Amino acid sequence: MLYPILVEYYIWFGLVLIVATWFTRQSTPATRTNLIYGYGIVVALGFVLGLDWVAGVIFGLLVLELGRLFKAWLDRKESQLKK
Repeated sequence: MLYPILVEYYIWFGLVLIVATWFTRQSTPATRTNLIYGYGIVVALGFVLGLDWVAGVIFGLLVLELGRLFKAWLDRKESQLKK
């Protein structure tokens, strides 16, 4: 059920991935720039070549970016509890 939604809103998920990368990687600007360029190329090539499976890749990358942010938040909470 998720896959048709991903394919339908392919470009929007790509833009959300780029925006999420912009905000989650603020501490490392060089890495952030490289990731944004890379994600943009993946989104553009997947769209131009009509590769529907790239929508799943984009969703996976989005989950990884947000998961990294969630893990950092959990680590901060854990360190606060230990104090």
